[in-house]
Amino acid sequence: LSEDLLRSLVLMKLNAVGLRGARDLMPSQISGGMARRVALARAIALDPPLIMYDEPFAGLDPISLGITARLIRDLNNALGATSLLVTHDVEETFEIADYVYFIANGRIGAQGTPLELSRSTDPFVRQFLDASPDGPVPFHYPGQTLAEDFGVSLK
Repeated sequence: LSEDLLRSLVLMKLNAVGLRGARDLMPSQISGGMARRVALARAIALDPPLIMYDEPFAGLDPISLGITARLIRDLNNALGATSLLVTHDVEETFEIADYVYFIANGRIGAQGTPLELSRSTDPFVRQFLDASPDGPVPFHYPGQTLAEDFGVSLK
């Protein structure tokens, strides 16, 4: 690709993520949220049909998180792409996802639209969505009883 074409492509993708004005900044001069958006611009540089995200919202402040979530949805629509997100941020994901899979123990534990899953009565889904410590996913890792670990008898 010619230098002019590359420059235009870079500016278009930076504009798509709201960072065209930051094109001359060095990596040390941008925030974590901006770095995520630069990564997103790189990911969409060649208009891929499939974009995969691994914890795209991790470590972002609420503003950057909202911006990133909206960008993922908007870019997905604009590119006609399919996006696969691996995330634990249920609230933001439910706002932008068409379909959701809950994976547990290497298996699909539940699947459906965000609305279907939010109405689910499945104990696993409820525990995850409600962030409850009690449910099918135990808080304590299986092991000996406390009495056995401390060598005491509870008679």
